[in-house]
Amino acid sequence: MKKASIGRLYLCFGLFALCSSMGHPVTPTMFIEKGFADYVFGLSFAAMSLCYFFGSLIWGTVGDNYGHIKVMAFTGPVYGVTQLIFGMTDTVFMTIAARLVGGFFSAGIYVCSLAYLVNVTDQDNRGRHISYYVALTSVLAAFGYFVGGVVGNFSIRVVFVLQASLIFLYGVLTYLLIEEVKSDDRFTAGMSLNPFKSYSNLIGEMPKILITFLIAVFLTSFASTAYDNAFNYYLKDALNLSSSYNGIIKAIIGIVTLIVNFTVNIYIEKHFNPRMSMIIVLLLCGISSLSVTFIPYLYPFFIANIIFFMFNAIYLPIQQDIVTRGQNSKTSGIISGIFNSVRAGGMIFGSLFSGFIYELGSTLPFLATAVVFFISAFISIINLKQEKSGVNYGITN
Repeated sequence: MKKASIGRLYLCFGLFALCSSMGHPVTPTMFIEKGFADYVFGLSFAAMSLCYFFGSLIWGTVGDNYGHIKVMAFTGPVYGVTQLIFGMTDTVFMTIAARLVGGFFSAGIYVCSLAYLVNVTDQDNRGRHISYYVALTSVLAAFGYFVGGVVGNFSIRVVFVLQASLIFLYGVLTYLLIEEVKSDDRFTAGMSLNPFKSYSNLIGEMPKILITFLIAVFLTSFASTAYDNAFNYYLKDALNLSSSYNGIIKAIIGIVTLIVNFTVNIYIEKHFNPRMSMIIVLLLCGISSLSVTFIPYLYPFFIANIIFFMFNAIYLPIQQDIVTRGQNSKTSGIISGIFNSVRAGGMIFGSLFSGFIYELGSTLPFLATAVVFFISAFISIINLKQEKSGVNYGITN
């Protein structure tokens, strides 16, 4: 029986979060075994992020008009097929093609799951549920890393077959278990069934405080993606560790992230201004990223990375809380689409930057990440001043 339920959303999206990360720990090994150049690692992720950007623009609008659950159920299995192709092909061309298509369809899941969460929560409990949502995503994604890393020691191709099968199961369960939550009113200010026209019309309506916030979102996404891509590749290329090490480390990070989201993030949401909290967290991200650059020993390097990923896990739910404040079922999809498309832009340039700068020095991406986090903290200070000056925020027509 279908039911509009946050619990069922967590169940289905949690399954997707688990299986979507299974291919990450084996990808560096797979690329090295296939003889791909180092920059292909960054290029393939950038290709996925590019179409994730366009997909975020499209699926947010489609979900608002036709149903977020329908979009989640449809895009999942298609994404699973692209992952299967990604794991089986031996050519750079097909690898990039699979990433392009996969990025487009995976966007529908992330955009519409957040939009659905907005629809079934109110302003009083939304921040708390977003922390739960991010915590669930992080810990299950970390567990997916662990599973993918362990299975990848035996067979990389089995990892992608298992991943595609679980993603297909996610699509079926989402369609069967979760009921649509629709609004009788549609977001009509500048809205069109043509998503690109809709977003073009809305650009002129965005208040300055939202634009400034989205610049900070872009920079944090750029920094996080550059760091994560470099870290995954560094473990195999520079330290010559097997994929299981990547999985174990990400599993530890997932446990730390779970604890942080259920404690620190919920405490911040209840007691502090989210924009002020954002500044502090981004500064800590920059400091911890900078410290990694100067640590030559293996175990201190791992500990420093766990500290970085802990701080890195705090800022995303704060950003999601900020961007969904004041939104409702009429605007949830398009606001989620804007937010995710900006994050995707950061992912595109962050992954490209990481891939090419890694060629110049294996620790340079970590240093560059620190600089970008410091810049994003400065932008967030401007954003806080805008809020204090009483600038209106949000698109709530």
